[in-house]
Amino acid sequence: MELQFHPASSRRAVRTLVLSERAEVVLLAAVGAALVLAVSLWFTVPSAAVRELRDERSAALARETAVVRAERRDLEARAAGALDRARDAASLASRIAFLYGVPAADWPRELSPEAGLLQPASPEALAPALSRYLAALDRGAAVLEARERADLSLARATPSRLPLAAELVEPAAVFGPRVSPWTGAEEFFEGLDLAAAAGTPVIAPADGVVLFVGGVPASPRSRLWRFGTLVVLGHGAAGGTVFGHLGRAEVRRGQRVRRGERIGAVGTSGWTVGPALHYEYWRRAGGDLAPTDPRFAILDRRLLDGDVSLDKMRATSAPDPGERPPGL
Repeated sequence: MELQFHPASSRRAVRTLVLSERAEVVLLAAVGAALVLAVSLWFTVPSAAVRELRDERSAALARETAVVRAERRDLEARAAGALDRARDAASLASRIAFLYGVPAADWPRELSPEAGLLQPASPEALAPALSRYLAALDRGAAVLEARERADLSLARATPSRLPLAAELVEPAAVFGPRVSPWTGAEEFFEGLDLAAAAGTPVIAPADGVVLFVGGVPASPRSRLWRFGTLVVLGHGAAGGTVFGHLGRAEVRRGQRVRRGERIGAVGTSGWTVGPALHYEYWRRAGGDLAPTDPRFAILDRRLLDGDVSLDKMRATSAPDPGERPPGL
């Protein structure tokens, strides 16, 4: 193969390069390699640029997705918190309505757990449902305020707090049917036993008058004698409260007490396996007194499992009250 190199000027001589057969092969191979490299770069460089751009977009999309998911989790947590606070407010208002004797017909039906207002079928329905619920809470608050304006002593005379001056209390027995741990027979337990340290102050859950102090004589027809030393308080139209298993009573019959005032101390009198307070709440229903679940009347602690509607609270009482506490 012969290669000629022509200079730009005509005055200069033309150069000639004669390649041997082997040199010719080497040159063709080099030219081929250069062409392959050029073609490879033509496809590789744009492809690398596309991959880099795609990676950048993927990373940006991943960051945006993470932000959106975090915002959604935050929104869901805030919504759940709002729902919990709304339910707690409705539960508290409904229990006050029960204690104040508000008729079910006068109470907003939307506040009943059975109404399911705060269980919308879709997230989009939550906001309007919550608005309706808050409006119902406002109506309920107006009903309670009207009751308190009509009877200025109602709030202080209504049992509404834990009757123990203690941070740690444990329900040992709750209102309702059970098998007696003493006799093995089925019975209806008409109160609430709260396990607490011996000597823990027992306090009045509302303003009232001491109707009875002491023990009830043992009798096969009596249940109250099993609760040892008793104190019975009367709260006027709000009913009465009973305190048993006392280590000592610190009030006398006829004495007036104020909410939060000490009336005795936790002990082990009567049938009990350890220090505890036996607490009963007798509420007026249909013109008569009947025991109901004392947990309805403890508003400063959450001892109930779940929320209860006003209708259910009004329907909750002992099937056969039987022996009434002395003085009530």
